[in-house]
Amino acid sequence: MAVTQATLPTPAVTAPPGVAQDVLRKTGVAVVFFGPDGRPLAEGGAAAAVAAPPPGAVAAEDPASRLAREALARGEEQFEIGQGAIRSAWVLGPRSRGVAVAVGELAITGRESLDVGRRLLAAVGETVRARVRETATCLENEAASESLLQSFEEVSLLHHLGEVLRVNRSEEDLLERICRELRDTIDAEATAAYLPGQGGAGPRTIVVGRLPFAAADVARVVDHLLEGMGREPPLLINNHCQDDPLLAHLAPGLRRVVLVPLPVADGLRGALMAANRTGEEFGSPDAKLVRSTASAGTIFVENRRLFRELQEMMLDLVRALVSSVDAKDPYTCGHSERVAIISRRIAACLRLPDDDVELVYLAGLLHDIGKIGTPESILRKEGRLGPEERLTIMQHCEVGFNILSGIHKLESAREVVLLHHERLDGTGYPRGLKGDQIPLLARIVGLADSFDAMTSNRPYRPMLPLDQVRREIERHTGTQFDSRAVEALLGMNLEQVLVELESRPKVSLQ
Repeated sequence: MAVTQATLPTPAVTAPPGVAQDVLRKTGVAVVFFGPDGRPLAEGGAAAAVAAPPPGAVAAEDPASRLAREALARGEEQFEIGQGAIRSAWVLGPRSRGVAVAVGELAITGRESLDVGRRLLAAVGETVRARVRETATCLENEAASESLLQSFEEVSLLHHLGEVLRVNRSEEDLLERICRELRDTIDAEATAAYLPGQGGAGPRTIVVGRLPFAAADVARVVDHLLEGMGREPPLLINNHCQDDPLLAHLAPGLRRVVLVPLPVADGLRGALMAANRTGEEFGSPDAKLVRSTASAGTIFVENRRLFRELQEMMLDLVRALVSSVDAKDPYTCGHSERVAIISRRIAACLRLPDDDVELVYLAGLLHDIGKIGTPESILRKEGRLGPEERLTIMQHCEVGFNILSGIHKLESAREVVLLHHERLDGTGYPRGLKGDQIPLLARIVGLADSFDAMTSNRPYRPMLPLDQVRREIERHTGTQFDSRAVEALLGMNLEQVLVELESRPKVSLQ
């Protein structure tokens, strides 16, 4: 059964409980409440039981009901004198608010008591009106409090999600957090997010709590529920799942469910769902929370996709730019990509934040971009560089720093490009910084740069054996290389790292 979300309705006024008994006990006036349809109501708002007439008999309308209908039709108070009794019908409120009329009846014994009876009925009428208004106010206050609580829960839930909705998070991480926050808020036994397979990837299901059916059946359950919704309704609430034979077969433990579709690319739909809740049905407030959460998640997933596309486009441009530098020297072809990969692995081993792990990869790609202005005769020279040639090649840090100026997306990588040849003992360049004056990411790229240089063939020497590379790195730890970065690098399976780097496709613009 699909339902659309509605705003919280204004509560209907009910027949105030206890007022008829109190009035009868204290004044002898019998009071009956009638709804907008003219049917009598029991106190509390339920329709009063009316005895059915015998078969073939015509039901006679009692005087109180007749007077109530007259008051409803005319929209004003009615009064009548009957056989041994007087009656008043008091209009209590508009028909849209539930209780519409109350009728009071008082037995009288003579003409002399008529005036007193009328005054007594008038006083009772005022009392009844006051009690109805009091009940209406209480109901409205309760409704306002409930609405305020629901709004607070929704804002609180979205606030918590807003703190974790970051485009650098994986979709699985995000959806798991969404499901956890939602389950805690609406107290469901389980929440689940399902995304259909696309782009060659298989379907994904994230579950928090204990589903009342096998996780492997989530796709079939979701597809069945979505099929029943059609394309338009924004959400579904079903508190009688076992009444659906197919659903009962697929999920025999599923009693109640609220589900909101998650639009996916190519017209596909996933879903965010909450299943079962002990002793209470799902209602519109729960559906509103699920829908708000799904909306936030859908926006995030789409933004993350766009962010990744832009990020990949930027990296492709950076790789193309870097390849133009690597192409100037066949001995260093692929060097920048290898330095970037090694730098990222070191940062990941050090458990740096995800943003820093990606930043050090980007900086590794760009660390030699300044060599685009270095003459090829220097880059390809066999043997040691002369003093002037060395000064020329040392300028690539400053040149790279200047090349990247004004490119906002690359601004955070500029400092690493500038300082990756600094040494802890202060003998590096171009600033001669020492120790912690050198940013950690620059120290990481500097180590990765040296490691790749030692394990690659160069014009002035062949690649060094891996054991000798380890000894050289250890010998210069604390003077040239950062000890934490060295520990992370040497803790890897370097033989396997080199095999993986060598197997990567070569990119060249030659």
